[in-house]
Amino acid sequence: MPGIATGETYGFSEGKLYLYASASGTTSGSGISFAKDASLQFTYGWVDFQDLNGKYNRIITGKRADLRIATLYADKTLATLANSTAAVNAKFEGLVTGGLTQSAQWILYSGVIDAVSLSQSESDVFKGDYAMHANVWSAFGN
Repeated sequence: MPGIATGETYGFSEGKLYLYASASGTTSGSGISFAKDASLQFTYGWVDFQDLNGKYNRIITGKRADLRIATLYADKTLATLANSTAAVNAKFEGLVTGGLTQSAQWILYSGVIDAVSLSQSESDVFKGDYAMHANVWSAFGN
């Protein structure tokens, strides 16, 4: 569940993004080449109900994290990962240390790949986009 806001500021400037199979036994994964325009969205489902005393209560019904990468320059590893239909972990790792902004990490666990698409233009490398979702994650600052 979301916690109380602490006023902490996290940054991901020039950070790293890792994708890896959950069953690989690794905790860091391997780099997926170059990712640009990645977004991570967290959605929470709630049910509000009123008890006999007129007090409103809320129960969380579910959580979901959606990861989308708009531009991805990847190698064969990503295609292998998508074709395996295995559970996938993803890790955002910021590189900022010191100052007002601290690095952060968001790790998605046991997610699934929703879509991978590839495109190629003449005299250019293969590019693609990627979408996955997970229902379990953790986050912390360095």
